[in-house]
Amino acid sequence: MENGSELVFVPEMDDGFEALKGSLESTVLENYTQLTYNNLEAIVDSLATERELHFLGVTPNDVVIGVEPEALSKDRRLYPDRSPKVLSKNLDVHLSSDASVAWVYDEISYRVQYMNREASIPIRLTAIYVRDGERWVLVAEHRSYGVGTEELVELSTSGELRRGKLIENGYGDDKKLAITLLGIVGKFINNGEGIHPNDKSLVVFHEPAVELRFPFSDDTLSLAKRFSPDATVALREFRVQVSRTQTIAWIVANLSVTTEVEGERRELPLRGTFVLEKLPEQGWGLVQAHIAVPLLERQISQRIFGPNR
Repeated sequence: MENGSELVFVPEMDDGFEALKGSLESTVLENYTQLTYNNLEAIVDSLATERELHFLGVTPNDVVIGVEPEALSKDRRLYPDRSPKVLSKNLDVHLSSDASVAWVYDEISYRVQYMNREASIPIRLTAIYVRDGERWVLVAEHRSYGVGTEELVELSTSGELRRGKLIENGYGDDKKLAITLLGIVGKFINNGEGIHPNDKSLVVFHEPAVELRFPFSDDTLSLAKRFSPDATVALREFRVQVSRTQTIAWIVANLSVTTEVEGERRELPLRGTFVLEKLPEQGWGLVQAHIAVPLLERQISQRIFGPNR
């Protein structure tokens, strides 16, 4: 199989979906180990280096996009001087029907040293992998720390809310399809529409511990309505990628929520990663959405270690 290609599932040539899921789980956990030890060579080797990569970190400027971007060969860990450990708490994996693409969600326990003890920071992670010959390689990842809506508004009011690093718009190889996919995401974030009603589907909102799974309640899926009945959400900047089998797509985007705060209209910056799948008869729909508030490391410290830390 040519390097960077996506392997199509052929039952008689493969051990089956369960074996591929097991292989993916092992790959994800191995990547956590390499991240713990900051083994940059192994981290880079785990990437789909011939494809455009999308990486959103917890902090506003931790954004890496491009083919073989230099930034991925640098230490991007939070609290690198606190000997961080990355441990899985609740790994959830899904494969496309042809097993060429997989996406995962995990609640990471990000453990760091603090005052002779070990503090655990809850980090949410979405990642997308493609098959490269006999292995899974990473093409996109989004890490975030949950922030409640009221706290998000307070950060905005105090001037402590930061916009994520700008993303240059990119439609991938098929602009017409990309526009269709962006329209699905737009309807979802504003009206809660467009998500596939099946067991694969997951919505992770910006609030801590808000993970919604099928079956959904219609009034819970709109990001806009989590702020106010008349709030709207816009896609400010985005990158769109579609699998070579044309059955899975993923989008990273900077978002802007327009809502009323203390009697005035205000824009609140968020960002998100969206995974879409094309199903027979149903067409394209969302299977995973991950919405987040970019936070500075010191803002996380205030929440984990206390004020003035």
